[in-house]
Amino acid sequence: MKTNIKLAVVLLIIFTAVLIASEIFAGFNSKLFSTISSQTGINYASVSPFYYLLYLVLAGLLIPTAIILLLVKYKKIRIINILIVILFLFVMYGFFDLLLLDIYVFPLHGNVNSTGIELALLSLLVYVLPVLFTIYYFRYAGKYGKDVLNILLFVSISAIISLYLNITTALILIAIISVYDYISVFVTKHMITLAKTFSGSSFGGISLMARKTKKAEVFLGGGDMAFPAILANEFFLHYNLTSGIFAVIGAVLGLSIILFFGKKGKAYPAMAAIGPMQFLFIGLYFLISFI
Repeated sequence: MKTNIKLAVVLLIIFTAVLIASEIFAGFNSKLFSTISSQTGINYASVSPFYYLLYLVLAGLLIPTAIILLLVKYKKIRIINILIVILFLFVMYGFFDLLLLDIYVFPLHGNVNSTGIELALLSLLVYVLPVLFTIYYFRYAGKYGKDVLNILLFVSISAIISLYLNITTALILIAIISVYDYISVFVTKHMITLAKTFSGSSFGGISLMARKTKKAEVFLGGGDMAFPAILANEFFLHYNLTSGIFAVIGAVLGLSIILFFGKKGKAYPAMAAIGPMQFLFIGLYFLISFI
């Protein structure tokens, strides 16, 4: 076996933890949206799932990738770094906005229509904490500190996106991403170009290094964690917990195929294995449930 077994197992544990944490966060925030809607009469998840899917693929994937590749071609690395900081700050804002609302509405039993001191304080923290965490990430955090915040990013992004999709759009999304990942690595190879561009940065993924070589031996991009989590979240939110667990198992086995059977040092499209395995295990769940 050419992959470092210990590092592969650690990465699988992190991957599994991200998927489970995303389901928990998505579950809390689904309940939060329902509570806020009942308190204010505003439906925060009223956007059409198919419209949101189109927006996600274009504005969240294809257009940013094209812009970054163009900037890489003309060696505008400083602009890329600025965009990364803005993106990190934006995601941190989304995360703390939901997290602090969860804390206010549930443990503190608050009403978002109120004007209490607790709500005012949490509203202030929504703007302060993202700035502090962004400064920490880019100025003071070491590798492990960045890895922890990266995991927070992946959990946040996948859980938030899950609130605006449904099972059908999530299945379409994973099918698109699985094909796109294969093409971007083996055909156009632009994903390899992006990986090399960010090889010196901890942003965008989790990398584990061997103690002896001090070099990264296994790496998993953020999208390879967030997208499988989205599909698992949709089945958990809109069907039942067991179907969500089967989606998680399929994702873990798909990643295991890449880690244990891929050649060391070669780039592989993780979603091209994870996506089909998720489909397979979701199908297996329904097959078992009908027997």
